[in-house]
Amino acid sequence: MRLRSTTYARRTSQSSSKYKLCTKHVILHQQCCITDRLERSPRGSPAARSPLVQGTCSASPASSHSIRTSTDTVTCSLDLSEEDHEAIRYFRTEFARLHHTKNPEYSLISLMFKIAQGEPMVMHMVVAIGHQEMDYRRHQRSASAQQASSHHYGQALGLMAESIVPSNDATKGLDTILTALWLMLIYEQQFGDEQCRAYLSHLQGVSSLLQSQSGELLQLPPLKLGALEKAYMPVRADKSRRESKISIYSARVLIWIVLLDSAAATSGVGGHVNEAILNMLLSNPTDSRMRSKDPIKAVARLHHYSNSLYRLAWGDAYPQAELVDDVENRNIYALLGHCAYLRFLTAQLATLYRDDPTSATEQAHEVEYSIDEVGDLFRELMEVAHELSLETDNTHRLVANMRAIVPMYHAVVLDFKRLTAFDNPMDERQRYALQEIMNLCFQDYTHGGDHPNLRVAWPLFMAALETQDMLHQRFIMDRFETFRLYGKNYERAHRFLTTAIPLQRRNNKRVDIRTHMEQEEVFVLG
Repeated sequence: MRLRSTTYARRTSQSSSKYKLCTKHVILHQQCCITDRLERSPRGSPAARSPLVQGTCSASPASSHSIRTSTDTVTCSLDLSEEDHEAIRYFRTEFARLHHTKNPEYSLISLMFKIAQGEPMVMHMVVAIGHQEMDYRRHQRSASAQQASSHHYGQALGLMAESIVPSNDATKGLDTILTALWLMLIYEQQFGDEQCRAYLSHLQGVSSLLQSQSGELLQLPPLKLGALEKAYMPVRADKSRRESKISIYSARVLIWIVLLDSAAATSGVGGHVNEAILNMLLSNPTDSRMRSKDPIKAVARLHHYSNSLYRLAWGDAYPQAELVDDVENRNIYALLGHCAYLRFLTAQLATLYRDDPTSATEQAHEVEYSIDEVGDLFRELMEVAHELSLETDNTHRLVANMRAIVPMYHAVVLDFKRLTAFDNPMDERQRYALQEIMNLCFQDYTHGGDHPNLRVAWPLFMAALETQDMLHQRFIMDRFETFRLYGKNYERAHRFLTTAIPLQRRNNKRVDIRTHMEQEEVFVLG
């Protein structure tokens, strides 16, 4: 079952051209926004230096946490200031922990930094995000940090505009391009404009990139036991070869992009990447092995293909404890991927309700069936999450992940029911979903304290709009007070709740989330 997004890019060549134009527009927009500050910046500041001079950068993160603190240096793609090095250390430590529970030394963020060391476009984004996030959390913002962040982001956008060109080589630069695009999406999600125009542009860029290969990138062969595929490097694609298959590394980055695309679809500005991938996996004309009638199984294939990334990336140096930890958490991350697919379906259904309510009512049964199917597939996992005790802390990564990811499924249920039974009081299923979100998020907060778990922002947002319990709403608003320090999108979500909750209480009626966003501000919560 596939619903059609009204904003889906139908022509590959046109989409590529539009993305290139949009990228240049974003560059100009960035330049205009900081022109006055750049004019005041002193000579020799990060904003005034040449970005492509070969230099060195710190190879290991410096942190008070249990991460290596050596001062080794390696070849770097940029000439960096001391402030830039601080931004890199932040990216490799705090940023890595905010976006993944995996040990930062062996995470996807670590592999991204390996690429950044040889690719200026990626390094520019690493530095831009580091500067922006650090500055955003300061009590008093720094003009120089904003200049540095905007400068590096603008440089990355310029290199991206040069990289997005038609090519017959499907893997040429794909690792670099997808990595930079994921970082650009994170940057725009947290600090972009209130209509998410640049965010949407980057999603369209990923979709165009996938469409341009007519599905050949996603020809995913099974990795048979004892026969690892040496032709496709897990961290970097082999540019000397001409095969079309996506690297294992790029497959994993693409999954992370899919998560952001689904979150954007919930807010009415995404869905392009999900639809492009589903079109390839469900109806690929060139490879019958790729075709599938079951979209859930089709989506799972991409996850399965990338599962071996970490052990292949580090080889014999990969610790056994990390290997076991990967296997333990594989199922919970599979649930996260399925939740992204369900968010995409629900978002498409919301669009269909506006365009054709009669058809939407019929399609709602199929979406509900998909939600139930995922619930049945991961029933044991969610039952274990339900049985978790407050006394069990988050030191075991699987426990921390269950407390963050299982609420995503229950948030999907609330989003779907809010869409299909908008004027009805909560039923038993909604009350259960709400109870599970509050229980797991409270447990997570109890053991995480003031360190925010941004991954629960969307489930808490949905719970705040559904609950009638003022204590629950106060708890959630307190969490968003902390989240506000991590991006404009969280600020906008906080403002939304401060307006919508009293409005619902006065009118005794739900607000339409998507309509309200269109009239005020758009924001994306992962």
